[in-house]
Amino acid sequence: MKALMKLSAVACLLVGLTACQPATDETTTTSPARDMAATETAPAQVEYSFVKGKDYEVLEKTITTSYFDKPIGARGYVMEFLWPGCPHCQHLNPTINAFALEFPDVAVIKRAAPATERWAYDARIFFALRGIAGTNLDDELIEYYQRIAENQKRLPTPEDIQFFLQEYQVSPSDFAEAMNDPTLTAKLRIVLEDMKRADLSKVPMLVVNGKYVVTAPAPHDPQDAQRYFALLNYLVDLG
Repeated sequence: MKALMKLSAVACLLVGLTACQPATDETTTTSPARDMAATETAPAQVEYSFVKGKDYEVLEKTITTSYFDKPIGARGYVMEFLWPGCPHCQHLNPTINAFALEFPDVAVIKRAAPATERWAYDARIFFALRGIAGTNLDDELIEYYQRIAENQKRLPTPEDIQFFLQEYQVSPSDFAEAMNDPTLTAKLRIVLEDMKRADLSKVPMLVVNGKYVVTAPAPHDPQDAQRYFALLNYLVDLG
């Protein structure tokens, strides 16, 4: 298991470095986007140019939401496929949360990807907690994985998960029951089938309205985040 855990972590680092391929179909749009830095004020509107094949791809088959996803927003939704143990997912999470706060009419739907044995284990934890906790613990779990990785250079063990349950007052017996619930396996199967159908082989991956896969690089500063938000809004408005 230790070897698998190390392999999964390294694999996640490598796939996150995959480059996007540019294309020639370019579209220009004007989208509002606020600067994430509290000390700076962004212009009300900034013009951005988005390139199909570089910033996004169009899926042949749409990914639909399922019964275990949150409701679609008034304007649409952004679906994120992630692995709690992926450093890139961990670093992107505050940006995704900031987008959700900035644009509440767009639902942000997070799905843990069961792409490998280790990822499937973490995905079960992710969805089991969501099913039994009084409040959504998606972000707390991702931050917990990140804290262990940064402080101890490893993935959480079952003992670590028990400590997490205690920290957030989640019943261990309820958690054990949720982990073994047959419907949980069905959820993971749906997520994995959707990933295969859309040819999503890495995380984090964002799919807007089930049609558009975001391939633009993840933002690393407020200016990048401003453009990233504009791209998401542009794709949402494409319908």
